[in-house]
Amino acid sequence: MRSAGRHGDAGSVTVHAIAVGVVLGLLAAVVLQAALLVRMKHRVAAAADLAALAGAQASLSGDDGCRAAREVARQNDAVLSRCRMDLDVATVTARLVSGSWWERRWVSEVDARAAPTDYAPP
Repeated sequence: MRSAGRHGDAGSVTVHAIAVGVVLGLLAAVVLQAALLVRMKHRVAAAADLAALAGAQASLSGDDGCRAAREVARQNDAVLSRCRMDLDVATVTARLVSGSWWERRWVSEVDARAAPTDYAPP
């Protein structure tokens, strides 16, 4: 037999378990999105660094440094929003736009600069 006092608590553990599950699911989604944003930032930083190095190297060879930098950035799934060559020093800004997450696109931009090994600032 059930007592009258215990009957009102029936199912309350299930409600609490569902609430905890929902909160943990939302927390996991937020942590996953943060991890993806950090990964995107690392990808665009690598693309910017490689593009700047390619630009400086191309300029040393007598080629168009910005064209080489744009090509390397494109190969790394980024776009150069800015490229400037001062002698053989390449200064670039790489940009990466994420896919749509929760109906929003995220943008990350990173600046990078590269110079030849024998470059000495004035």
